[in-house]
Amino acid sequence: MPDHYLPIEFFREAAPYIQLYQDKTFVVTFSGKVVDEAYFDCIINDISVLSALGARVVLVHGARLQINQQLKHDNIPNNIHCDLRITDDETLAVVKQVIGALRIEIENKLSHALNRPPLINDRLGVLSGNFITAKPVGVFEGVDYQHTGKVRKINTDLIQSLLEQSNLVLLSSLGFSPTGETYNLRYEEVAIFVAQQLQADKLIFIKGHRSDLPREIYLSEIESIVQQKQKQLPLLRDIQYALTQGVKRVHLIDAQHNGSLLLELYTRDGIGTMFTASLYDDIRNATIEDVSGIIELITPLEEQGVLIRRSREQLELEINNFIIMQRDGKVIGCVALYGMNDNLTGELACLVIHPDYRTGQRGDSLIEAVTHTAQQQQLKRLLVLTTQSIDWFKERGFQLGKVEDLPEKKKALYNFQRKAKVLFKTI
Repeated sequence: MPDHYLPIEFFREAAPYIQLYQDKTFVVTFSGKVVDEAYFDCIINDISVLSALGARVVLVHGARLQINQQLKHDNIPNNIHCDLRITDDETLAVVKQVIGALRIEIENKLSHALNRPPLINDRLGVLSGNFITAKPVGVFEGVDYQHTGKVRKINTDLIQSLLEQSNLVLLSSLGFSPTGETYNLRYEEVAIFVAQQLQADKLIFIKGHRSDLPREIYLSEIESIVQQKQKQLPLLRDIQYALTQGVKRVHLIDAQHNGSLLLELYTRDGIGTMFTASLYDDIRNATIEDVSGIIELITPLEEQGVLIRRSREQLELEINNFIIMQRDGKVIGCVALYGMNDNLTGELACLVIHPDYRTGQRGDSLIEAVTHTAQQQQLKRLLVLTTQSIDWFKERGFQLGKVEDLPEKKKALYNFQRKAKVLFKTI
């Protein structure tokens, strides 16, 4: 294999994602420990590339490691209760000093990365400031947390304005009250709150340790994983909370893998773990009670010749192959997965979204759901036969194939009068 093959393949695979992520908002967050590692400069470079490619980026950094080190150096007690720092007056002075210095260091690294070849671009800047209004945690379980706080609100309009002007926004784990008090915050809480308020497309946690978690996890699966992964309990709880607060996608990335941020976002399979939730639309396996709703959904497309007709009897027999998207008891989307005789291929069929709900990437959500099911069945690729949605599937990683590429039994059933295009996607 030529040395240049992999970069070329990466660029080809990344191209549709570059277009997809134009003007999308990503909140990227990392701990003070990550900042302290040698590979942090690589992360900064990747963040700069992400911004240069047109994504709107908000960065949120932690500082616990550096604060702990400074407290030890100054012989100040390091009081932590329930994984939350008790911030007295002396500790607060250290917190402000450390976070201020760390913020300047990160700003300098970002500015340097954005203003050196080949990324020199006068439009890109790094801005930080007093965007967060906070309130005290107060007394919890008999413990007075003093200057430790919680996020009360953020200046959403100002942050959005800065992002629209192609700036990166850098947020620290400090917040301020209307009365002038300063509060020490959990950076994870800041990131989640900002992602929720900005309606960010993705919240990305960059961590300095490797994870043995699956590549994709649904909100409904987190609780059982929490019971098995006690060492990652706080982080999984944060991700679980973020999804319940309306964050669309949460990614967990290992910072030690070179280029992990770009590989996660700009390749089909990614390299980390993606957590997803469907808060308003329930995605689940179909049951016999859903047949009428599916018929109502697909009949208009059958009449137009976009879909092959299915009788009620056929649907009832094949209902276990269907996944539906439901809102308030109404079936607003469906997709089916049929195993092929080669035991490697699954046919993605009957993908339909109700005309009133063709927003919010619902089609992508159903593809993710059917891909998840196919992977559980240990299938290696998805097959689609389509006459109307060729480009839509190609934009989502499917590639054109030939009738000759179909599994034998599917090839024998191919309708040459309909002339549907054959597309495949490796999963």
